Amino acid sequence: MRLIYCRAMDRLLSMPPWLRALLANFALWTLVCALAGITTYGDRIDSGDTRSYWQMTAGWWFGYSVMMVQSYLLYMAYRRRPGWLASLRRVGLGYLTYLAACWPTAMLGLAYRRCVKFDIEPTLGNAWNYVVTMDKLEWFVEYVLLTMAFGVVLAILLWRQRRQQDRQLADALLSIERQRLAALRGQLEPHFIFNTLSAIGALVRMDDKALALDGLSRLGDLLENALASSECDWVEAGKEVKFVRNYLDLQRLRFGERLQVRIEGTHVLDDGIDCPPMLLQPLVENALRHDLECHEGASDIEVVFARHGDRLNVQVSNPASLHAAPSAGLGIGLRGIRARLQLAYGNAATLATTRIGNRFVAELSLPWTAQQ
Repeated sequence: MRLIYCRAMDRLLSMPPWLRALLANFALWTLVCALAGITTYGDRIDSGDTRSYWQMTAGWWFGYSVMMVQSYLLYMAYRRRPGWLASLRRVGLGYLTYLAACWPTAMLGLAYRRCVKFDIEPTLGNAWNYVVTMDKLEWFVEYVLLTMAFGVVLAILLWRQRRQQDRQLADALLSIERQRLAALRGQLEPHFIFNTLSAIGALVRMDDKALALDGLSRLGDLLENALASSECDWVEAGKEVKFVRNYLDLQRLRFGERLQVRIEGTHVLDDGIDCPPMLLQPLVENALRHDLECHEGASDIEVVFARHGDRLNVQVSNPASLHAAPSAGLGIGLRGIRARLQLAYGNAATLATTRIGNRFVAELSLPWTAQQ
């Protein structure tokens, strides 16, 4: 059944818009005629009518065929001239014009049907005489049906217009967000490259060619991964951890045994979680810049992953240095991370920084499942 339904939907969606509108219009009117047939079929005994239900429904269908054509033409006219829906005044004028043009012809269509029903010659004169002699209830019913048809057409067109506007607004907002993300990436990549080159420069100043060459090789790998990741909106968190490890290995060439690293809890990432690329590296870099680069002693960086329900928490901590941070670098680290979290998660992700004892702690909290 699902296969049949999908094929039917595919065929329907592949039809030209005008044909879909035509079929939908006649389907709705057929439903109205079926309901009218139920009413007349229930009164058949009192009126002496011996026709079957289907014959009565067919009679109503032919009687309302003029209004079917009118409502379809109304729909197509508004599709071609959406500006006619721009104000209540235009809608009101359209309604009055529709009634003035369609009410007489709709009455004639119903009159022709009555002529056939009562074996009267279906001429214009006979039909018009029947229109003139119709009681007020029949006139009122025609007016109600015409008004309902206009209202349904208007509602469908306004709904389509609203959907199109919502789609255009969503596309515009998405385009803006992508531009902001591209600008942020353009800011982040030079920042990363600048600070990594600074690390290589420090190795060169130490006049250690072997370390400098090893550093350049690692730098090439890091830049390749960074540029590849920057083309994606999301990466596996496990790959992000691997990138951070490679970055710290490069920094260890510069700081040697002074830099101690401890990364724990990475097993929670085995369940699968994605995150924006290069989200963790600025936190580690921030720890280096505000600690090891400020003094000549040893230091350590701790990175701890933990899952709490449907959230992933990441803590990056380092000893809180009493010295001021150097002015090197572009200084966008934490500010850039918060901007990227807002773009990727809205208000569902947070980054908090605090001092616990003698350590500076940056804590990142991400929803386990993000809308991508």
